[in-house]
Amino acid sequence: AGINQTFLQKAWYGFVISDFFDDIRSMLLTNAKNSNKAIEILEKEMICICRTIETKKIQEIEKQLDKTAIKLKQIPLEKSVFSVPLVSLSGEMFVRRDSLSRQNISQKLADKGFATICSPVTEWLQYSDYLYEKGLTKIKQSTKEKIVFQISKYFKNRTLKRVRTILSKSGLICSPEINIKDIIKAGKPFIDPELTGEAILTVGGAISHIATHVCGVIAIGPFGCMPNRISESILNNSMTKETIISASSKKSDFSKILSDQTDLPFLAIESDGSPFPQLINAQIETFCLRAKRLHHNMKEI
Repeated sequence: AGINQTFLQKAWYGFVISDFFDDIRSMLLTNAKNSNKAIEILEKEMICICRTIETKKIQEIEKQLDKTAIKLKQIPLEKSVFSVPLVSLSGEMFVRRDSLSRQNISQKLADKGFATICSPVTEWLQYSDYLYEKGLTKIKQSTKEKIVFQISKYFKNRTLKRVRTILSKSGLICSPEINIKDIIKAGKPFIDPELTGEAILTVGGAISHIATHVCGVIAIGPFGCMPNRISESILNNSMTKETIISASSKKSDFSKILSDQTDLPFLAIESDGSPFPQLINAQIETFCLRAKRLHHNMKEI
C-alpha cells in the first residue's frame, strides 16, 4: 500500500526479533544467576538493535544480532535452559503480548521456576498468509499478486530461520519452531479451519506442544472474547491423556510420560487490564503444581 520495500523488510525483522527477545527475557528472569543484571544487559542490547534497524542497512542488522548473541551467552545461568520447565502462553493476539493485560504473569511464573514461551506475533502473520494462500479470505488474487506473495513468503521464512540461528548462539532460545500447517492439523479435529481466528491456533498449539515442548498451557484473552471462550471450552475437555496420546505419532513415549496424568495442565484467563483476582492467583498456583509434575515425567523419559 505504498510502503517501500526497505521499511517492510526492517519491520519484519523487528517483529521476529521482538518475539525471540520476549522468550529470552522470560528465560533470564527464571534462570539467570542475577536476573536484574541480566535484564539490564538485555535492555541495552535491544537499544543497540533498535538503533541498527533505524539507521543501518539490512545486512548490518544480522551483524548486530550476532554481537548481541555473544554477549547474552556470557550471562551466568543457574542450570541448562533445556532443564527449565516451559509454559506456553497463547490466546488472543493483543492480550498475550501486552504487558498491562498480562499482569506480569511471566514474572509470577518465573518466581515459581517456569520460563514462559509466548505465542509470537509472527505466528499470527504466518497464519494470515496461510488463510490468504488457501483462499480463506475475501481477497481475490491475480497471477502477479500470487507471485509477489510467494516471494514475500520466502523472504519472511528465510528471515525467521536466519534470526533464530543467530540468536540460538546465545544458548537462550528454547521455543519450538512455528509450523502453521502442523498447528492447523492438530486443531482441525476440534475446529473447522474455515472458522478463522485465534481459536484454532490456541487449540492446535496446545495439543501439539503439550508434553513435548511445554509442561503447561495458559490461554489468555480479553473479557468476553468469543475465540478465547471457544478454545477454552474445547481445551477444558480435550487436554486429556487419551486425546494427546491419540494425536501423537510417538504413542509409546507419551503413554509413559502421561502414565499418572488424567487432565493435563491448562488454564484459561480473562483479562480486562485489572490485577488478577484472588481466584485467578489460586488457579495459577494449582496450575504450577500440576505443570511441575508433568515436567518431572518429561525429564524421566
